[in-house]
Amino acid sequence: MQRAVPLAVIAALLSLQLFVQVYGNSAWLRVALDGSHVPIFAGVAMLLAALLKRKQGSAPDGPRYLLAFALALGLGAVIEYVQSLTGRPASAFDMASNAAGAAIGIGLLALHEGAGRRRPLTRPARWVLVCAAIVGLVFATWRPLEAARAYLDRAQRFPVIAAFDGPRDLYFATTQGLAADVVPLPARWAGAPHEHALRIRYDAHRPPAVQITEPRPDWAGFRAIALDVTNAADVELHLVLRILDAGHDWSHEDRLNQALTVPARTRSTIRIPLETVRLAPKDRPMDLSRIANVMIFGHGPIAPGELYVSRVWLE
Repeated sequence: MQRAVPLAVIAALLSLQLFVQVYGNSAWLRVALDGSHVPIFAGVAMLLAALLKRKQGSAPDGPRYLLAFALALGLGAVIEYVQSLTGRPASAFDMASNAAGAAIGIGLLALHEGAGRRRPLTRPARWVLVCAAIVGLVFATWRPLEAARAYLDRAQRFPVIAAFDGPRDLYFATTQGLAADVVPLPARWAGAPHEHALRIRYDAHRPPAVQITEPRPDWAGFRAIALDVTNAADVELHLVLRILDAGHDWSHEDRLNQALTVPARTRSTIRIPLETVRLAPKDRPMDLSRIANVMIFGHGPIAPGELYVSRVWLE
Protein backbone atom coordinates (compact mmCIF):
# COMPACT_ATOMS: atom_id res chain seq x y z
CA MET A 1 0.00 0.00 0.00
CA GLN A 2 2.90 2.37 0.73
CA ARG A 3 4.11 1.88 -2.84
CA ALA A 4 0.68 1.74 -4.47
CA VAL A 5 -0.34 5.28 -3.52
CA PRO A 6 2.77 7.00 -4.97
CA LEU A 7 2.55 4.84 -8.10
CA ALA A 8 -1.09 5.81 -8.54
CA VAL A 9 -0.22 9.49 -8.16
CA ILE A 10 2.59 9.13 -10.72
CA ALA A 11 0.17 7.48 -13.15
CA ALA A 12 -2.37 10.25 -12.58
CA LEU A 13 0.24 12.96 -13.21
CA LEU A 14 1.45 11.32 -16.42
CA SER A 15 -2.12 10.84 -17.62
CA LEU A 16 -2.55 14.60 -17.55
CA GLN A 17 0.15 14.85 -20.22
CA LEU A 18 -1.13 11.91 -22.21
CA PHE A 19 -4.89 12.33 -22.26
CA VAL A 20 -5.80 15.92 -21.39
CA GLN A 21 -6.10 18.23 -24.40
CA VAL A 22 -6.95 21.92 -24.15
CA TYR A 23 -7.94 23.71 -27.35
CA GLY A 24 -7.01 27.30 -28.10
CA ASN A 25 -4.41 29.37 -29.91
CA SER A 26 -3.64 32.15 -27.46
CA ALA A 27 -0.02 32.62 -26.45
CA TRP A 28 -0.74 32.43 -22.71
CA LEU A 29 -2.51 29.09 -23.17
CA ARG A 30 0.37 27.62 -25.18
CA VAL A 31 2.84 28.80 -22.55
CA ALA A 32 0.69 27.39 -19.74
CA LEU A 33 0.40 24.00 -21.45
CA ASP A 34 4.14 23.84 -22.12
CA GLY A 35 4.87 24.96 -18.57
CA SER A 36 2.62 22.27 -17.09
CA HIS A 37 5.38 19.74 -17.79
CA VAL A 38 7.52 21.32 -15.07
CA PRO A 39 5.32 20.79 -11.97
CA ILE A 40 4.14 17.41 -13.26
CA PHE A 41 7.65 16.01 -13.65
CA ALA A 42 8.84 17.66 -10.46
CA GLY A 43 6.19 15.62 -8.67
CA VAL A 44 6.99 12.46 -10.66
CA ALA A 45 10.73 12.70 -9.87
CA MET A 46 10.12 13.32 -6.16
CA LEU A 47 7.75 10.36 -5.89
CA LEU A 48 10.17 8.10 -7.76
CA ALA A 49 13.00 9.10 -5.43
CA ALA A 50 10.81 8.43 -2.41
CA LEU A 51 9.85 5.00 -3.77
CA LEU A 52 13.49 4.13 -4.41
CA LYS A 53 14.37 5.10 -0.85
CA ARG A 54 11.82 2.66 0.55
CA LYS A 55 12.97 -0.07 -1.79
CA GLN A 56 16.73 0.36 -1.37
CA GLY A 57 16.80 1.13 2.32
CA SER A 58 20.08 2.77 3.21
CA ALA A 59 21.39 3.02 -0.36
CA PRO A 60 23.45 6.20 -1.05
CA ASP A 61 21.32 9.21 -1.92
CA GLY A 62 23.37 10.33 -4.93
CA PRO A 63 22.66 7.26 -7.07
CA ARG A 64 19.03 7.25 -5.87
CA TYR A 65 18.46 10.83 -6.96
CA LEU A 66 20.22 10.21 -10.28
CA LEU A 67 18.16 7.09 -10.93
CA ALA A 68 14.92 8.89 -10.09
CA PHE A 69 15.88 11.70 -12.49
CA ALA A 70 16.68 9.20 -15.25
CA LEU A 71 13.45 7.28 -14.70
CA ALA A 72 11.43 10.50 -14.86
CA LEU A 73 13.08 11.41 -18.18
CA GLY A 74 12.45 7.89 -19.47
CA LEU A 75 8.76 8.16 -18.61
CA GLY A 76 8.67 11.55 -20.32
CA ALA A 77 10.18 10.05 -23.47
CA VAL A 78 7.57 7.29 -23.45
CA ILE A 79 4.80 9.87 -23.13
CA GLU A 80 6.20 11.87 -26.05
CA TYR A 81 6.41 8.72 -28.19
CA VAL A 82 2.85 7.67 -27.39
CA GLN A 83 1.61 11.18 -28.17
CA SER A 84 3.38 11.05 -31.54
CA LEU A 85 1.31 7.98 -32.43
CA THR A 86 -1.90 9.96 -31.84
CA GLY A 87 -0.95 12.88 -34.07
CA ARG A 88 0.63 15.09 -31.43
CA PRO A 89 4.27 15.43 -32.54
CA ALA A 90 7.06 14.78 -30.06
CA SER A 91 8.73 17.95 -28.82
CA ALA A 92 12.33 18.53 -27.77
CA PHE A 93 11.12 21.53 -25.76
CA ASP A 94 8.70 19.30 -23.85
CA MET A 95 11.55 16.92 -23.03
CA ALA A 96 13.65 19.84 -21.80
CA SER A 97 10.71 20.99 -19.67
CA ASN A 98 10.43 17.47 -18.26
CA ALA A 99 14.12 17.56 -17.36
CA ALA A 100 13.77 21.00 -15.76
CA GLY A 101 10.84 19.82 -13.67
CA ALA A 102 12.63 16.66 -12.60
CA ALA A 103 15.74 18.65 -11.62
CA ILE A 104 13.64 21.04 -9.52
CA GLY A 105 11.81 18.16 -7.84
CA ILE A 106 14.99 16.23 -7.03
CA GLY A 107 16.70 19.35 -5.74
CA LEU A 108 13.81 20.23 -3.42
CA LEU A 109 13.52 16.67 -2.16
CA ALA A 110 17.25 16.40 -1.51
CA LEU A 111 17.28 19.63 0.48
CA HIS A 112 14.24 18.53 2.48
CA GLU A 113 15.67 15.10 3.25
CA GLY A 114 19.12 16.51 4.02
CA ALA A 115 17.77 19.05 6.50
CA GLY A 116 16.41 16.33 8.73
CA ARG A 117 19.50 14.16 8.86
CA ARG A 118 22.33 14.04 11.32
CA ARG A 119 24.57 13.53 8.32
CA PRO A 120 23.28 15.89 5.64
CA LEU A 121 24.47 15.84 2.06
CA THR A 122 28.07 16.80 1.44
CA ARG A 123 28.61 20.38 0.33
CA PRO A 124 29.60 19.49 -3.27
CA ALA A 125 26.55 17.24 -3.64
CA ARG A 126 24.30 19.92 -2.21
CA TRP A 127 25.66 22.54 -4.61
CA VAL A 128 25.23 20.24 -7.59
CA LEU A 129 21.58 19.67 -6.71
CA VAL A 130 20.93 23.34 -5.96
CA CYS A 131 22.54 24.43 -9.23
CA ALA A 132 20.55 21.84 -11.20
CA ALA A 133 17.33 23.06 -9.58
CA ILE A 134 18.20 26.69 -10.30
CA VAL A 135 18.93 25.91 -13.96
CA GLY A 136 15.62 24.07 -14.18
CA LEU A 137 13.80 26.98 -12.55
CA VAL A 138 15.36 29.51 -14.94
CA PHE A 139 14.37 27.37 -17.91
CA ALA A 140 10.84 26.92 -16.55
CA THR A 141 10.24 30.65 -15.99
CA TRP A 142 11.82 31.96 -19.19
CA ARG A 143 8.83 31.46 -21.51
CA PRO A 144 6.17 32.69 -19.04
CA LEU A 145 8.21 35.84 -18.43
CA GLU A 146 8.67 36.31 -22.18
CA ALA A 147 4.91 35.96 -22.71
CA ALA A 148 4.14 38.36 -19.88
CA ARG A 149 6.49 40.96 -21.38
CA ALA A 150 4.89 40.53 -24.82
CA TYR A 151 1.38 41.04 -23.40
CA LEU A 152 2.58 44.08 -21.45
CA ASP A 153 4.18 45.59 -24.56
CA ARG A 154 0.98 44.96 -26.52
CA ALA A 155 -1.13 46.68 -23.86
CA GLN A 156 1.18 49.69 -23.64
CA ARG A 157 1.26 50.21 -27.41
CA PHE A 158 -2.45 50.03 -28.05
CA PRO A 159 -4.05 51.42 -30.24
CA VAL A 160 -0.98 50.29 -32.21
CA ILE A 161 -1.83 46.74 -33.29
CA ALA A 162 1.68 45.89 -34.51
CA ALA A 163 4.97 47.78 -34.71
CA PHE A 164 8.27 46.21 -35.64
CA ASP A 165 11.24 47.74 -33.85
CA GLY A 166 13.03 44.48 -33.02
CA PRO A 167 12.77 40.66 -33.15
CA ARG A 168 10.67 40.46 -29.98
CA ASP A 169 7.91 42.39 -31.78
CA LEU A 170 7.26 39.23 -33.81
CA TYR A 171 5.80 37.48 -30.75
CA PHE A 172 2.20 37.86 -31.96
CA ALA A 173 3.07 37.80 -35.68
CA THR A 174 3.64 34.95 -38.11
CA THR A 175 5.01 35.44 -41.61
CA GLN A 176 5.11 33.71 -44.97
CA GLY A 177 7.38 34.24 -47.95
CA LEU A 178 11.03 33.52 -48.68
CA ALA A 179 12.32 35.11 -45.46
CA ALA A 180 11.25 37.66 -42.89
CA ASP A 181 13.19 39.75 -40.38
CA VAL A 182 13.10 43.11 -38.62
CA VAL A 183 15.59 45.47 -40.25
CA PRO A 184 16.25 49.21 -40.61
CA LEU A 185 13.93 50.71 -43.20
CA PRO A 186 15.97 51.76 -46.26
CA ALA A 187 16.98 55.44 -46.06
CA ARG A 188 14.97 56.51 -49.10
CA TRP A 189 11.74 55.59 -47.28
CA ALA A 190 12.69 56.08 -43.64
CA GLY A 191 10.95 58.97 -41.91
CA ALA A 192 13.40 59.05 -39.00
CA PRO A 193 16.93 57.79 -38.26
CA HIS A 194 17.11 54.14 -37.21
CA GLU A 195 13.49 53.47 -38.16
CA HIS A 196 12.79 49.74 -38.39
CA ALA A 197 10.21 47.62 -40.19
CA LEU A 198 9.34 44.01 -40.84
CA ARG A 199 10.90 43.02 -44.19
CA ILE A 200 9.34 40.09 -46.07
CA ARG A 201 11.16 38.80 -49.12
CA TYR A 202 8.98 36.93 -51.59
CA ASP A 203 8.65 35.49 -55.08
CA ALA A 204 5.85 34.20 -57.30
CA HIS A 205 5.70 30.85 -55.50
CA ARG A 206 5.94 32.19 -51.94
CA PRO A 207 3.93 35.41 -51.69
CA PRO A 208 4.35 37.77 -48.73
CA ALA A 209 2.10 37.54 -45.69
CA VAL A 210 2.08 38.70 -42.10
CA GLN A 211 -0.57 37.53 -39.67
CA ILE A 212 -1.23 39.16 -36.30
CA THR A 213 -2.51 36.17 -34.41
CA GLU A 214 -3.70 37.81 -31.20
CA PRO A 215 -4.48 41.51 -31.56
CA ARG A 216 -6.04 43.56 -28.78
CA PRO A 217 -9.64 42.52 -29.45
CA ASP A 218 -11.71 45.59 -28.54
CA TRP A 219 -11.72 48.09 -31.41
CA ALA A 220 -14.94 49.80 -30.39
CA GLY A 221 -14.68 53.59 -30.36
CA PHE A 222 -12.12 53.84 -33.18
CA ARG A 223 -12.83 55.07 -36.70
CA ALA A 224 -10.28 53.35 -38.95
CA ILE A 225 -7.46 50.86 -39.18
CA ALA A 226 -4.26 52.14 -40.79
CA LEU A 227 -1.35 50.29 -42.39
CA ASP A 228 2.12 51.72 -43.03
CA VAL A 229 3.64 49.56 -45.80
CA THR A 230 6.46 49.96 -48.31
CA ASN A 231 6.69 48.22 -51.66
CA ALA A 232 10.39 48.04 -52.58
CA ALA A 233 9.75 46.21 -55.88
CA ASP A 234 9.75 47.76 -59.36
CA VAL A 235 6.10 46.81 -59.95
CA GLU A 236 2.96 47.53 -57.96
CA LEU A 237 2.03 45.02 -55.31
CA HIS A 238 -1.49 43.72 -54.78
CA LEU A 239 -2.36 42.87 -51.19
CA VAL A 240 -5.41 41.77 -49.22
CA LEU A 241 -6.23 42.94 -45.71
CA ARG A 242 -8.14 40.19 -43.91
CA ILE A 243 -9.85 40.84 -40.58
CA LEU A 244 -12.09 38.47 -38.66
CA ASP A 245 -13.70 38.35 -35.24
CA ALA A 246 -14.11 35.61 -32.65
CA GLY A 247 -17.45 34.55 -34.16
CA HIS A 248 -15.95 33.89 -37.61
CA ASP A 249 -17.10 30.65 -39.28
CA TRP A 250 -13.95 30.45 -41.47
CA SER A 251 -15.82 31.08 -44.67
CA HIS A 252 -14.62 33.71 -47.13
CA GLU A 253 -17.91 35.62 -46.85
CA ASP A 254 -17.78 35.96 -43.06
CA ARG A 255 -14.84 38.39 -42.79
CA LEU A 256 -13.26 41.47 -44.32
CA ASN A 257 -11.24 40.78 -47.48
CA GLN A 258 -10.11 44.24 -48.56
CA ALA A 259 -8.04 44.49 -51.75
CA LEU A 260 -5.11 46.95 -51.54
CA THR A 261 -2.62 48.19 -54.11
CA VAL A 262 0.79 49.58 -53.17
CA PRO A 263 2.58 51.41 -56.03
CA ALA A 264 6.09 50.39 -56.99
CA ARG A 265 8.97 51.86 -54.99
CA THR A 266 6.54 53.62 -52.66
CA ARG A 267 5.83 53.89 -48.95
CA SER A 268 2.09 54.18 -48.37
CA THR A 269 -0.29 54.68 -45.48
CA ILE A 270 -3.57 52.93 -46.18
CA ARG A 271 -6.69 53.54 -44.09
CA ILE A 272 -9.82 51.41 -44.00
CA PRO A 273 -12.89 52.72 -42.10
CA LEU A 274 -13.93 50.41 -39.29
CA GLU A 275 -17.50 50.76 -40.51
CA THR A 276 -16.34 48.93 -43.65
CA VAL A 277 -14.84 46.25 -41.41
CA ARG A 278 -18.04 45.99 -39.36
CA LEU A 279 -20.25 45.53 -42.42
CA ALA A 280 -17.89 43.14 -44.26
CA PRO A 281 -19.48 39.77 -43.27
CA LYS A 282 -22.31 38.83 -45.60
CA ASP A 283 -24.93 37.73 -43.09
CA ARG A 284 -24.09 39.65 -39.90
CA PRO A 285 -22.17 42.67 -38.61
CA MET A 286 -18.65 41.97 -37.38
CA ASP A 287 -18.20 42.36 -33.63
CA LEU A 288 -15.57 45.10 -33.30
CA SER A 289 -15.17 44.33 -29.60
CA ARG A 290 -13.99 40.76 -30.34
CA ILE A 291 -11.46 41.05 -33.17
CA ALA A 292 -9.44 37.83 -33.34
CA ASN A 293 -7.11 38.01 -36.35
CA VAL A 294 -5.53 40.47 -38.78
CA MET A 295 -3.63 39.37 -41.87
CA ILE A 296 -1.97 41.15 -44.80
CA PHE A 297 -0.99 38.95 -47.73
CA GLY A 298 -0.04 39.13 -51.38
CA HIS A 299 -2.67 38.35 -53.98
CA GLY A 300 -2.62 37.67 -57.71
CA PRO A 301 0.45 37.48 -59.96
CA ILE A 302 3.49 38.51 -57.92
CA ALA A 303 7.00 39.27 -59.12
CA PRO A 304 9.93 38.79 -56.71
CA GLY A 305 10.44 41.69 -54.34
CA GLU A 306 10.44 42.96 -50.76
CA LEU A 307 7.54 44.21 -48.65
CA TYR A 308 8.19 46.33 -45.56
CA VAL A 309 5.50 46.57 -42.87
CA SER A 310 6.22 49.37 -40.41
CA ARG A 311 3.03 49.64 -38.36
CA VAL A 312 -0.62 48.66 -38.10
CA TRP A 313 -2.74 50.84 -35.83
CA LEU A 314 -6.20 52.16 -35.03
CA GLU A 315 -7.35 55.76 -35.37
